[in-house]
Amino acid sequence: MDTAQILADLRAQRDRISQAIDAIKALNETKPLGKNSAGPTNGSHAGTTVRRTMSAAGRKRIAAAQKARWAAKKKPAKSVTDAEPAVPKKVMAKTAKRVFSPESRKKMAAAQQKRWAKKKRAAKAAAKKAAVAPVTAAVAKETTKA
Repeated sequence: MDTAQILADLRAQRDRISQAIDAIKALNETKPLGKNSAGPTNGSHAGTTVRRTMSAAGRKRIAAAQKARWAAKKKPAKSVTDAEPAVPKKVMAKTAKRVFSPESRKKMAAAQQKRWAKKKRAAKAAAKKAAVAPVTAAVAKETTKA
């Protein structure tokens, strides 16, 4: 092959590589998209960030809804009348707890005692089995020797 031809091929390859490098550089020079932006909506915004804005009416609707949620949360569960004495908030919070009936407590206690008894029986059986295993192994050895 002729050296002139080799040089021409190498120069062509160098030109293709430099074009690829320039294309990658051009991609890096565009502005990155913001983390919350959905990207460009059409070709005219290519490479720029698109900021979403909310209308004033939309902001007012959201603010009103949030205020309503807070008002509902802060509203007392039961209105205190003049006949009832005022109860401090700490006491009200304590009385608002769920309380189990005595029958439910007895059922839960009985169920827990059954679970403990079952666990205790299983532990005893495992200990007994572990104690019997070496004895049976020794007996098996003796019978095979005889």
